[in-house]
Amino acid sequence: MIGRIISCIGGVYTVECDGAHYPCVAKGSFRHEGLVVVAGDVVEFQQEGDKKGREDVGLVTRVLERKNVLIRPEVANVDTMFVVFALASPEPNFLAIDKLTAITAHADINTVIVFNKKDVASPEVCESLYDTYTKSGYRVVMLSASSQPEEVTRELLPLARGGVSVFTGPSGVGKSTIINTLFPELCLQTGDVSQKTQRGKNTTRTTTLYKTGEDTYYVDTPGFTLLDFDRFRFMKKEELVYAFPEYRELVGSCKYTKCTHTKEEGCAILERINKGELPKSRHESYLSLWEILKNHKEWEK
Repeated sequence: MIGRIISCIGGVYTVECDGAHYPCVAKGSFRHEGLVVVAGDVVEFQQEGDKKGREDVGLVTRVLERKNVLIRPEVANVDTMFVVFALASPEPNFLAIDKLTAITAHADINTVIVFNKKDVASPEVCESLYDTYTKSGYRVVMLSASSQPEEVTRELLPLARGGVSVFTGPSGVGKSTIINTLFPELCLQTGDVSQKTQRGKNTTRTTTLYKTGEDTYYVDTPGFTLLDFDRFRFMKKEELVYAFPEYRELVGSCKYTKCTHTKEEGCAILERINKGELPKSRHESYLSLWEILKNHKEWEK
């Protein structure tokens, strides 16, 4: 049988197939192959039970080819990523936004940047962020999920129909509130923001796919506290420039063939930034990520 992994709790995977759910474990050889089965994977499985004789648990025997796979959140075969941040309380972290968008661009995932809580942000802040990320090639949506739920439905629902859509971002920015508004039947638990630390209390415990229509799934994830470019090998340093969509068409226009786009004379990207045609904040994130990636060794995992 062929189905899709919709969650994993305690080593038991829930596989959806033809509208039914089957608890399964992964076959032992996956561990030796270094293959980790994650939510979103399309798999072959059998219902005969595992080697321990548990007849009520099936066995995942093969993972079909993936179009992409993310480390954090752990999910495969993503079509659209909604990167959700608040405009205030907590303030947006530009490096975190740019880390996420770099990862999704590298994985060739359609990305929508959602800025929530626009009702408590100044018009100048809204305009600045909108300008920065639309210039960078992203679809940007600004809304107030709590006070204007109709905005959520109008702006996001058409973008999320069909395929697998992931909602990710720091806790407390309104991810679960947005999904509850779009799909109230899911009844996801929403979190508060600590008034003392202005950091969100993470209320989502595991990456789970929720089916809300034919071939349509929505993913709520347990934050992204491990967006660590030091620890995880998301990409090579040479690939970083292509993870910034606004830089791609300029790569071949630099004076030097091996331009790193960090400080070289004749760099087409730096020239556009100096003219104010590309956002400086994005390049600051590029430089931060470059410094990390250049220290990665080819032989390191």
